[in-house]
Amino acid sequence: MDEKYQRLKVLGKGSFGKAYLVKNTEENELCVVKQMETSAMEAKERGEAVKEAMLLKKMDHPNIIRFKEVFITRKHRLCIVMDYADDGDVHMKIKSREGKLLEEAQILEWFVQTCFALKHVHDRKVLHRDLKTQNIFLMSNGHVKLGDFGIAKVLEFTKDYAKSMVGTPYYLSPEIIKDRPYNFTSDVWSLGVVLYEMSTLKHPFDADSLVLLASKILKDEYPAPDSSYSPELLALIKAMLCKDAHMRPMINKILCYGFLQETMEKANTAYHLGLDLSDFAKAAAESVMREKQAASPSGSATPGAGDVGVASLSLPGRPTTASPEKEEEYEEEFEDYSGSEAGDEKHPPSELRESVANLKIGNSKSIEVVSQSDAHGLNKEKAASYAAKADSLRAYLRGLMPEDEYHRVHGLVCASGEVSPEELQQRVCSVLGAEKTTNLLTLFQLLCFLENVSAGICQMPSSEQLNSKQPATAA
Repeated sequence: MDEKYQRLKVLGKGSFGKAYLVKNTEENELCVVKQMETSAMEAKERGEAVKEAMLLKKMDHPNIIRFKEVFITRKHRLCIVMDYADDGDVHMKIKSREGKLLEEAQILEWFVQTCFALKHVHDRKVLHRDLKTQNIFLMSNGHVKLGDFGIAKVLEFTKDYAKSMVGTPYYLSPEIIKDRPYNFTSDVWSLGVVLYEMSTLKHPFDADSLVLLASKILKDEYPAPDSSYSPELLALIKAMLCKDAHMRPMINKILCYGFLQETMEKANTAYHLGLDLSDFAKAAAESVMREKQAASPSGSATPGAGDVGVASLSLPGRPTTASPEKEEEYEEEFEDYSGSEAGDEKHPPSELRESVANLKIGNSKSIEVVSQSDAHGLNKEKAASYAAKADSLRAYLRGLMPEDEYHRVHGLVCASGEVSPEELQQRVCSVLGAEKTTNLLTLFQLLCFLENVSAGICQMPSSEQLNSKQPATAA
């Protein structure tokens, strides 16, 4: 590591690199250095990675972790230097609650500041792509800072498929599982998962395997948050977790919701953010006025205090006020995302064929297995896409360990239908060790899944199994 930075301790580590708390000896301040291995990169790829990381420095906003500099060490490690958040992250705060729900005021304070940050990112036509509670950092005074946006694109050069291809599994949007491109509303979905997690201390979609998790996300069914929270908050969660990406509110519209305005103003003042929120307040007020007029043309009705929040909610299927910036700008940027997928009246799109496995989910009383003859029904291009992803992920995993270890773990995971998740974890741990197992087991499961899908023999659970929390076993 550059002599400019004095290493103090390791903050976190994984199979793709480490994060260090360091002291900038020139400026006498604490920073974080994320260090990633680039030995597998070619010279051009290293240059592109550095160029992409440098772009992150342009994201200058009080609610975004500031990127200070990027450099490559003598040992060819890519280092990204950024601000240090001295009070951890939202994920840590949620874990420390030990089941005791957060106050709604606290949830909204964290949420609106995260929205401020995401608006700044989206306004610059950048996608975060890895929104999760671990990436929402906290200062000791309550100031929220969003981190790690755009890093997923940088890490593609290191073939970090845990982020660049799939993202963190709990936060995956339905369209990503259906192998459609990531867009702005995918970030909104992930932020919706974050808001749900803040409100329940749990993930909305949880399962013992990637296959089951994907199935639950595609079904878009999750336990309702506690009814002690306001109807406005519950409706916002529902809107952001709408399975139809086109029906989710864009981040600018979310910031126009009436019940968020007071919290937005308080955060702006308390943390000296210096943001101009007048357009959002105006849009929220206009929305309330229109709803009043619609409810009572004579103007005699007097809505209750709670109506302000409900009036400006952007619910699925409900028209809303225009946001300060036109949504068309986003749609133009990503017009190819919705091009030919709509289908036509005679041949509507199949939820089955667009799913991650292209398999039947629901009516069967036993596990459905796609035979070679049925595999002809799969879209050949999508099958080829999965095969290509499997090839890349396989090459990446083989490069992380000796050949014999790779084959042993691959065999264990492919045959895991006969053992419990706990037993599989133990078996893989005996080969790779605890740390590598934590980081790589999910990737091996994903590899076996992609191999099965591309071969047309992937197994999916029945409806009874989907409704239980037990992993599927081979028929």
